[in-house]
Amino acid sequence: MGRGRPRSFDRDVALDDAMRLFWTRGYQDTSIADLTDVLGIGSPSLYAAFGSKASLFCAAADRYQDGDGGRPGVALAEAPTARGGVEALLRENVTLFTRRGGPRGCLLTRATLSCPPTDSTVLAYLERSRRDRLAMLRTRLRTAAADGEPLPSDDVDTLAQYYDAHVQGLAVRALEGAGRAALLRTVDLTMAGWDALAGR
Repeated sequence: MGRGRPRSFDRDVALDDAMRLFWTRGYQDTSIADLTDVLGIGSPSLYAAFGSKASLFCAAADRYQDGDGGRPGVALAEAPTARGGVEALLRENVTLFTRRGGPRGCLLTRATLSCPPTDSTVLAYLERSRRDRLAMLRTRLRTAAADGEPLPSDDVDTLAQYYDAHVQGLAVRALEGAGRAALLRTVDLTMAGWDALAGR
């Protein structure tokens, strides 16, 4: 069997371009025509490379989470305390959501807000990502509790959901146009609440 004709695009560049487009417009509002225009390829090449719009989104979202979108999680894990980690998580997300010259908000949150209920592939991807985020927070909080660090509550599961919900709220507010300084003030208030409840 002969070799196929080489594709006329670089896969990594294509994923970066698709990621920015999905991040800017949301999943539902990004069409195949939009993608082929931005990637500079025809729809047959797009389908040959990625299989479907949903599969392309998942690959682009992986790239997001392996890159800039993964930095807040690294900050959470690397901080010496859970309090410091949660604050770093929130601040890193604010930085990500309000980057000058880049798409606002969170790629995954934007997709969640626009994904149709019939798109099972993307919905399953977003649900796995949500579970992974919550597991990351729970692990960090449970480690802190085992080490004797004061926490705002003994209910680690609810704490994880609370701080994840705050991240999602920051993402939505950034999409609505909130500035970095305003979002950081909400982070300050959230951490003041941690200190009050943890008895610091």
